Amino acid sequence: MIYLDHAATTKMSDLALKTYTETAARFFGNTESLHDSGTDAARLLAICRKRWAELLEVPQDGLIFTSGGTESNQLAIETILLHTDKKEIVVSPLEHASIWQKLTQLEDRGYHIRILPVSQAGEIDLTALEKLLSDETALMIVQHVHSETGAVQDADRLQQLAKEKRVFLHMDLVQGFGKADFRPSGVTSFSISSHKIYGPKGTGLLYLNPAHIWQKEMPHVHHENGYRAGTVDLPAISAFTAAACAIMEEYPAEVARIGRFKKQLLQELDPQINVLAEENGSPYILGMILPHALGEEALLYFNERGLQISTVSACSLRDPEPSRALLSMGYTKEEAERFIRFSFGASNRVQQIEPIRQVLTSFLAKGSERG
Repeated sequence: MIYLDHAATTKMSDLALKTYTETAARFFGNTESLHDSGTDAARLLAICRKRWAELLEVPQDGLIFTSGGTESNQLAIETILLHTDKKEIVVSPLEHASIWQKLTQLEDRGYHIRILPVSQAGEIDLTALEKLLSDETALMIVQHVHSETGAVQDADRLQQLAKEKRVFLHMDLVQGFGKADFRPSGVTSFSISSHKIYGPKGTGLLYLNPAHIWQKEMPHVHHENGYRAGTVDLPAISAFTAAACAIMEEYPAEVARIGRFKKQLLQELDPQINVLAEENGSPYILGMILPHALGEEALLYFNERGLQISTVSACSLRDPEPSRALLSMGYTKEEAERFIRFSFGASNRVQQIEPIRQVLTSFLAKGSERG
């Protein structure tokens, strides 16, 4: 089996699995308990938070462990909006489903959502963004690395604009952490997900800049500095932290390796295939529009031959509508239905390129016969 769906989820690493089981066995106490087992657990939780602060170069009191990217995104938005009376939100059309779920609720509550224009390469129009930001803008939301096409936004410029315009900025780093360069300078909040970096599912991280004194949604809550109710999942947080330390340690070499893999694979692609975000894309994601046949047909064809790929973000598979992102980039509904995505990770090797090419060539040939 050749796994090409790392943007949907990754297999837990041996290190993360080992860390999880050892933590569950040794640090079983509740972090809020006052006895020695609870104190030991609380101490390990503090160590995890400190390691994350060192990795991200942010204050550790701004770090909140969550259930994943979705909760991090939605908790950030709600918390930030409690801090302002402004009702305007500027957002990229490329955002994850968790963002749009929250924005739909906010529209019903009277918020005005302004959507940024993007190019066919998935790049935000920064000139248009600067014009859209006004005294009425409460928040702008931009995903660093797009989960479908891999398009990478200019995080430094976005943070600079947020500071210049005095606007809160939330960035979704779920596809970017450990895979794209990001240095927090003017960001208000950002989200990270464990299962995208070889950690366990059901765990994530939210950063909320502690320079602001944030109001909180739920009163009388004590976990995670008052942001979350419920017992902390320390084994998962510990494994998540170990996976994060490993991916950052391997970052330069692994990005270069995956980049070579993607470049070599691109050289083998049929010229009829429309590669998206080819110039500004993450090495980890390869989004393509096929010349004929539906993406779902390609997925099933590949799966039968031992190659696992995707069509759209896993969180959008049950949505019958075509990709909002692809439509916003100027592609038609019919083109969006011909989209497939390869996403790469630790299990991919150059020896897999030839079987990938063979299956894709075979599929395109059959599609040409049907056409």
